[in-house]
Amino acid sequence: MFDVSERQAATRAWARAFADEEVAPRAAEMDRSERYDRALVDAMFSAGLMGMLVPEGHGGRGAGMLEYVTAVEELARADASTALVMSIHSSLVVALLTEFASDVIKDHTLRALADEAVGAFALTELDPECPTTADGDGDVFVVNGTKMYITNGPVADLIVVFTVTGEVESERGGKVVKRPETSAILVEADHAAGLTRANVTGRLGMRAAPVGRLEFRDVRVPAAHVVGTRGAGFKIAMKVLDAGRVAAAAMAVGIGQAALEAAKSRALSRVTGGRPIAKHQAIQFMIAEAATRLEAARALTYRAAQVVDAGEPFSEIAAQAKLFASETASFVASRSLQVHGGSGILAEPHPVERYFRDARVTEIIEGTSEIQKLVIAGNELRGQETSR
Repeated sequence: MFDVSERQAATRAWARAFADEEVAPRAAEMDRSERYDRALVDAMFSAGLMGMLVPEGHGGRGAGMLEYVTAVEELARADASTALVMSIHSSLVVALLTEFASDVIKDHTLRALADEAVGAFALTELDPECPTTADGDGDVFVVNGTKMYITNGPVADLIVVFTVTGEVESERGGKVVKRPETSAILVEADHAAGLTRANVTGRLGMRAAPVGRLEFRDVRVPAAHVVGTRGAGFKIAMKVLDAGRVAAAAMAVGIGQAALEAAKSRALSRVTGGRPIAKHQAIQFMIAEAATRLEAARALTYRAAQVVDAGEPFSEIAAQAKLFASETASFVASRSLQVHGGSGILAEPHPVERYFRDARVTEIIEGTSEIQKLVIAGNELRGQETSR
């Protein structure tokens, strides 16, 4: 099904070597201390990982989606938090600016995002009933509101903020209704007086990723920093999130692979009754089920990446990949923990407890499993009512 090019194979090997040498030795301590390691992210910039999706003309690698997701998978195999930092930066921020930003904004931001500037995607509201707003004042927007659970938000240099910039009227059922006009606005953290940021700690999984709360209080942003056109924010967010789900699926596959490898190692090394527990049929069945589901999740994820690369509609297959891969990661991590027995619930000496927590998070980020099902069903049923 997958004709992997020499470049894609080389990218996987390169990303795995980086993950094994730079990420894996830091993973347990970063998780334990809930510590974002900027030195590691700087190493990712230097290696070219953070600029994989930046076009070559702006100093990046210009990678396709399939090539990119193999790197995300390998990073997640070593540490899901590190993969999440890269994924949000690349799959959401870099991809959004590359497709929708003006040439002026691209020239100003993309090279920085390839070299040193961390990006964040600020969509989720602290209170959906009181959304973040941006009031126009000539050549300036004044942003007010609070965003929550924003990955990379506490440390980001460039933040794409989705705000309500007014109201628009539309006709529905013969009536004129008003709805919020949402726009995407680029905020440069160093020039955002009135922006305060805080980490959200005590999270279940992916604890080393910087996730936080962003408060905007009369933050003045040039009107030229609107990405795309005013009022196009919702469509932009949905398009970018669709592609981001493919990377989220790759993260889940990477976590699942790490959990499966841990289960196999434990099954072969743990001896009871004079023989390895791998000789017991119950253990063999768990590993067989885990390996089979993981291979299916990887195939679906890679297929989704191929569809993106081909320029074909990918909303449904991206949701399918994210749904299946995230739930597979949880399944595999659960079976791996079971193989480890009592020692599996301890943070040390085995990492399977971290895999179990991180896998569960993949069922929530980039849209919950329930949201993915709505996307899939909507695509499957579209047009069916009128055809009957």
